[in-house]
Amino acid sequence: MMLGGVMAWEMRFWYLMMMSFLSLKYLNVDVWGNLFTEFLYCDGMSGMLIVLTLWISGLMILASYNSVKCLNNKSMLFSTVVLMLCVVVILYFLSIHTMYFYIFFEISLIPTLMLIVGWGYQPERLQAGMYMMLYTITASLPLLISLIMLANLYGSFNMLLIFYLNCLGVLHDVNILWFLGIVSAFLVKLPMFSVHLWLPKAHVEAPIAGSMILAGVLLKLGGYGILRMLSVFFLNEMVFSKFFMVLCLWGGVITAGICVGQSDIKSLIAYSSVGHMGVMLAGSLCKFMWGWEGAMLMMISHGFCSSGLFCLANLMYEKLKSRSLFLCGGMININSVMCLWWFLFCIANMGAPPFVNLVSEVMLFCSMYLYSKWFMIIILLMVFMGGLYNLVMFVSTQHGGVMGFMNSSFINVCGEYLLLVLHFYPMLFFILNVGYLNKIILF
Repeated sequence: MMLGGVMAWEMRFWYLMMMSFLSLKYLNVDVWGNLFTEFLYCDGMSGMLIVLTLWISGLMILASYNSVKCLNNKSMLFSTVVLMLCVVVILYFLSIHTMYFYIFFEISLIPTLMLIVGWGYQPERLQAGMYMMLYTITASLPLLISLIMLANLYGSFNMLLIFYLNCLGVLHDVNILWFLGIVSAFLVKLPMFSVHLWLPKAHVEAPIAGSMILAGVLLKLGGYGILRMLSVFFLNEMVFSKFFMVLCLWGGVITAGICVGQSDIKSLIAYSSVGHMGVMLAGSLCKFMWGWEGAMLMMISHGFCSSGLFCLANLMYEKLKSRSLFLCGGMININSVMCLWWFLFCIANMGAPPFVNLVSEVMLFCSMYLYSKWFMIIILLMVFMGGLYNLVMFVSTQHGGVMGFMNSSFINVCGEYLLLVLHFYPMLFFILNVGYLNKIILF
């Protein structure tokens, strides 16, 4: 019993990693998808995000070994919360009953709040949790009302049945208020620019596992919800679609400018997520197939890349006890191997070859150019600013003079390299199978 208690942390890590390998079969489901029960359904889009969730959840336990397991900081409760969050998110991706879809979407907030409040670093974590709760709950009530009214209109809560009814021409007039009611909760979760203020606060106060699950999985709840709702209810409200596209793209430029002026590494990475998710939303709202495929690819690639950057920032914080860009200079002179990892993840974040991030950005930019040639100006600005803030982050941390308080004998353990490799190789090798996305047919 004693050995089981000591090894429970490692066993849960290996359980999640093995489950992620076993769930790889859901990447290649049939065109019609797999219907497990009356309420659980998996297609290509759900399968990709389930594998991402299991993978990132396992890496969360690996990344928290020093900060939770070694310090005996309620380690069993921590791993239980991680497993609970993983199960809730997977059930959300599998649900085709609109009420279960909504319930799991909201329940995912509770374990996330437990991670931030229970294992955060600063006292401000309570304020960050309150921000996240207020933003999410305020926008979720219109979603609940809209889903109940639409289910009453169609006479069913089953999204698969509603989709087939729409395909057969049994279309109902979904007006502007319903469009806003359904989309608003997912826009906050995404988050879209102008409702994004909870995200940097949550990232800065969260532990490494909280930042990883926020960037890697929970932001994808909003993107998946928008894609699923657009496909099920045939939401084609063109006026607000154009408004949201312009707001997202212009917000991406503004947040990229904010990134350049940040001094906290975690805050910089969090603001870069707002820009990437804005591009993803704009590409999905343009209604081109390339835009939808690029949006899915952007969600997967951003999940691995942003989570890996948070891991690098946490490794630096554990050694220097600071996340300031002004205090972490000259790391290339102290730890050249970690400098290589910083370089690889920074160029992946800016969308450089040979990473899958490049393919997703090319597909999204092409679809937006096809939608309107005027978007090319904003796209060029975003590409330039995206390269700028990633270079600022890399140069500020790796080059320059070494601060006097630094210890020149930094030692990296194998677990840290394993953590970075497991983030890195999916981004690198998924580009070999990008053609798989052409087989994804929503429902």
